[in-house]
Amino acid sequence: MRKRKYFVVGAFALFAISGLGSCVVHDNDYYNTNPNPNQNGYGYSFNEEFYSDDRGWAFDDPADSAFGLVANGYYKMVDYSRLGTNHVAVVSTGVRTGGDFLIQTKMKSDYSMGLIFGASSNSYGYSIFIDNSGYFAVYKEGLHPQAIVSWQYDQNIRQGWNDVEVEQVSDYWYFYINGVKVYQTPARPLSGSQTGFMVLANTTGYVDYLTLKW
Repeated sequence: MRKRKYFVVGAFALFAISGLGSCVVHDNDYYNTNPNPNQNGYGYSFNEEFYSDDRGWAFDDPADSAFGLVANGYYKMVDYSRLGTNHVAVVSTGVRTGGDFLIQTKMKSDYSMGLIFGASSNSYGYSIFIDNSGYFAVYKEGLHPQAIVSWQYDQNIRQGWNDVEVEQVSDYWYFYINGVKVYQTPARPLSGSQTGFMVLANTTGYVDYLTLKW
């Protein structure tokens, strides 16, 4: 049942990013260009707290009964997928993926929601998904998606809000959920700074904030 439930995760991302679904992509970089040496060793940062929609996260696809909006300090994504597609919302962040970086967010959903990172106009990037029954997975998105971590249960995943972190240190990626490392793997090349979120069909998801440091 679980394999059947999530079998086409990567394909959903493909449809959205290739324009067959709805994708929010903005090329303007909003990030701190003044190095801050006191920021845990990172000199630059991107921070989104969703108090306004200056970066254009919102979208509306009434034909597919899906939308995204920013309100009251949260980003909300709803996807009922009447047409069978899924929706991705990403923005350019300016993060330099050739060196060390840290991505932090807090999200919750009533089904399954993912953090997308390393995407660009010609790359689907990577994703870490969390569902509402305590499972997570990591994918390389694309025409033929590759499961880096197949869906597996982790006791650190909570009902409701979960803190999610992706950190690149030297040649490794580290994935954390609620402050606990759940997986590590050799780093893969990333071609873009676009970072954002995706929900699977029949999901309502929320994001509290998105922070990148590099």
